[in-house]
Amino acid sequence: MKFHMNEEEKVIKKLRKSAMSYLARYEVSVHQFEKTMKRKLSNLKANLEDLDKIKIIRNLKNEMILAKFIDDKRFAETKIRSIRRQGGSERFIYAKLNEKGISNDIIKCAINTVDEGHENAEMIAAINFIKKKNIGIYYKKNLENKIDEFELKNKWYGALSRRGFSLDTVKKVFEINDIEKANLILEDNL
Repeated sequence: MKFHMNEEEKVIKKLRKSAMSYLARYEVSVHQFEKTMKRKLSNLKANLEDLDKIKIIRNLKNEMILAKFIDDKRFAETKIRSIRRQGGSERFIYAKLNEKGISNDIIKCAINTVDEGHENAEMIAAINFIKKKNIGIYYKKNLENKIDEFELKNKWYGALSRRGFSLDTVKKVFEINDIEKANLILEDNL
C-alpha cells in the first residue's frame, strides 16, 4: 500500500525543510521569518489558493515559535549586543529592530536586559564607535591648525549624531582627553 501526498502536503514538507535550513543558519524575528517563507512559497510555484498559502505560513510560523526556533526577545537581545559592541545608540537600536518588525516593548525590555549593570551604556557605545572609527581621542594624526581641527570635529559630531547619539552624549565623549580614561569607561570602571 503506497501513500501519496497531495500538492499541499508536498509544499508544506518542502517549506518546512526550507524553514529548518534557514533557521539553522540565522537568528531571525517572526516578521523576517514570515517574509522569507512568503518569498520561498512563491518560488515553489504551488497551485494553491492565497488563503491556503497564508494558512500554511501561519501554521509553520506557530510551529517554529512553539519549538522555540523563533523568539523575538532572544533575537532582539542578540542584535542589541552586536549593535552595542559596534557602537550603536539606543535610537539606532530602535530604528534597526523596528525595521525587523520587533515591537517597541520587546526592544525596551531587551535593552534593559542587555544594558543591565551598565548605567552609562550609551557612553560606552559612543566610545566604542569613536575607537572603531579612530576619531576623537583615538585620532592618529596631529592637527596642524585650528581650522582643520574645527572641520574635523564637525565631521566627528555628524558621525556620532547619525549613529543616533544625543548632543549631550556626543559632547561628553569629545570632552574626554585621555585614552586611559576612555578605556576605563569602556571597562565600565568609571
